[in-house]
Amino acid sequence: MTSEDRRDRKFANNLNSFYDEVIAMLRDADSIQIFGPGEAKGELEKRIEHEGLKAHILAIETTDKMTDRQIAAKVRQHA
Repeated sequence: MTSEDRRDRKFANNLNSFYDEVIAMLRDADSIQIFGPGEAKGELEKRIEHEGLKAHILAIETTDKMTDRQIAAKVRQHA
């Protein structure tokens, strides 16, 4: 195994642990909104579906970088 393979495996393990922690925090949520730039939204959605929480997903949107106020306003739109 090359050092690049080890680095890739470590990154994947860290990412999996991160998603597991996020999903653990979402388990009791009434609704889930996923938004932001990039592709992580899709991966998180797949993992949420795999955990049987798909019915709790309220919205998935691609957005640019947002301030805390913009995030709060977006959440209020779906409340």
